[in-house]
Amino acid sequence: MDWNDYHRLGVIHAFMDGLEYDYPSICTVGVIGTSLEGRNLKVLKISNSDARNYSVWMDAGIHAREWIAPAVASYVADHIVRNFNELPSSMTNKDWYFLPVVNPDGYEYSHTKDRMWRKNRAWHGGQCVGVDLNRNFSFGWGGKGSSDMPTNAFYRGPTPFSEPESSAVRDVLSDSGIAFKVYITLHSYGQVIIFPFAFREELCPDYVRLLEGATIMSKAIYDNSGNTYKVGISRDVMYGAAGTSNDWSYGAAGIPYCYLIELRSKKHRFKLPKEEIEVTGNEILACVKALMEFVDRTLLNKEDTEFFPRNSFSAINIWKEERSTMDIMVEGPRSAQVAGMLLEREIPYAVAIGDVTSMLDKEQGGTIAKIRASSAKRRSNMDWNNYHRLEVIYSYMDSLVREYPYLCSVQVIGKSAEGRDLKMLKISNGRTGNSGVWIDGAIHPREWISTAVVTYIADRIIRTFHEQPDTITNKDWYILPVMNPDGYEYTHTHDRMWRKNRAKYGECVGVDLNRNFSYGWGEKGEEGSSDDPGNIFYRGPKAFSEPETAAVKRVILGSEVTFKVFLSFHSYGEVIIFPWGYTGDPCPDYVELLEGGTAMAKAIFETSRHTYKVGSTKDLMYYAAGTSTDWSYAVANIPYSYMVELRGKKHRFLLPKEEIISTAAEALNGVFRLMDFVDRRCRSSQSCVCSK
Repeated sequence: MDWNDYHRLGVIHAFMDGLEYDYPSICTVGVIGTSLEGRNLKVLKISNSDARNYSVWMDAGIHAREWIAPAVASYVADHIVRNFNELPSSMTNKDWYFLPVVNPDGYEYSHTKDRMWRKNRAWHGGQCVGVDLNRNFSFGWGGKGSSDMPTNAFYRGPTPFSEPESSAVRDVLSDSGIAFKVYITLHSYGQVIIFPFAFREELCPDYVRLLEGATIMSKAIYDNSGNTYKVGISRDVMYGAAGTSNDWSYGAAGIPYCYLIELRSKKHRFKLPKEEIEVTGNEILACVKALMEFVDRTLLNKEDTEFFPRNSFSAINIWKEERSTMDIMVEGPRSAQVAGMLLEREIPYAVAIGDVTSMLDKEQGGTIAKIRASSAKRRSNMDWNNYHRLEVIYSYMDSLVREYPYLCSVQVIGKSAEGRDLKMLKISNGRTGNSGVWIDGAIHPREWISTAVVTYIADRIIRTFHEQPDTITNKDWYILPVMNPDGYEYTHTHDRMWRKNRAKYGECVGVDLNRNFSYGWGEKGEEGSSDDPGNIFYRGPKAFSEPETAAVKRVILGSEVTFKVFLSFHSYGEVIIFPWGYTGDPCPDYVELLEGGTAMAKAIFETSRHTYKVGSTKDLMYYAAGTSTDWSYAVANIPYSYMVELRGKKHRFLLPKEEIISTAAEALNGVFRLMDFVDRRCRSSQSCVCSK
């Protein structure tokens, strides 16, 4: 046995027996079942026999053609055994269970008959068609992302656990009485680390904790080999999948840390050269070690171990577009017509908000007529118990300058398409050497919560400035609460759902300002933006054609300060996203940006128990070409560039005013945690992307 070549099942099983023979004090080999064709399912246990240990499971080879997976599983096992006495306690205080080949029949078949065979060797209808074992587990079984067609590559089998291989894994993980805390299953070739759920869009209860663990693993891989592994749930970074071992281990077996690692490589796909086996093994060994340290640091308190209940899963305006779903608003009289069209075309739909008018009422705290009548009365009163018009926001910014002249200044950085001021607030103690932070809101005007949050953040920084740590005070804050003032006013006076600016192009009005930046502008055709002036994603005739985007470009590129952070606030996805939007490839600093985004998400979760997803724009949303975050990262060279989609999924753009302060408070803590992270990383020129 070595890792200079791929080996047949007999070699792998003999290797396991050899470890038991050479290291009898820590190694035990057992058979947990047999395959359809009678081959043994051999498991290697590594343990110092301490009764206080909890257990880690690692399997591989559930898909036969993924040869690198058994090679890496055996590599990790070999390293642990041969270096057991030198390993840190986070590795030795666990009982390790390795099943290097879950699918021995398919694995052998891929060596002798069909290199690309994926499934086991089950018979159906008189022929051997195979079952995809990673669609045969019971949790989410039968959903989208699997097939009931026996000839399909994703055939899920006639019933959950119909196959002896999946049944054997189930029996060990759920019925053996072993206290498993970590489940890792190795696949190839996506270079991603994914965690539950794969079968549904709703996030698992422990999303933030699992994200944090995956981020730590991704960083360990990058530090080890320079390889970038993307992180997220399967639906974001790959595709939907139902009946997977990973979902079942978390949702049914109750194992708190469950990960599927897709190994190298995108270039070679399933045929990774044997020369890359050992380096792949090394990077995965590094990430496993990092995960074990994280698991030990994370105290599994009562809240951590309360997992999702096992039986609880049983005229048109585009609001949001994603890869497989779309939120649209339909005028009441046309709702029946649209519903009929959807039914005719067999397009599934559900009504999220039955009456948008009543939701508008709730958002604004009274009838629309009352709000309009009282707007003059409230004109000078800035608070975060209501949403405010542009005049109130600008008056508030001016009042901050009068009240805190030693900290605040206001500058008009340009004019909008209709001639309104673009007012920017700067917060600074005037010290040379401060780095810059850019924050903007309302690039899409219907996203009122973004402006409310940005002004709240500004207010808290100013009023508590002398109580804040250096990570806050050693920065110059450039804050543009309303990047699209024309559109913002238009949403208050004419059309609450207006998205673009108010520039006129022929008979059409408006450019999507977040498709008008130069980097990636026009890429991906109609997927990334539109060249149709009537489309809500219209990118404009050229990059920076709009005075609003041109003003932002002018300030950032013309400033003497070195910007380290760029934050653009939006709604309503509850996600923290970073470049790229115009391509699915990871940006050069993917891992660093992932870590910063994870730090923000964790701070938000600790503040309010609200879960924000983290990942690249393309992974978590859709192709978006010409965005401000892609431009700020790639052209303005701002290393930590993020777009934060605020609450809320339930209310969409019409977040009730009662949730403004709680949303703003969680965002503020997220921003502050990001500043801590940036300064901590930038003290070391080795780890800071700013130094690159």
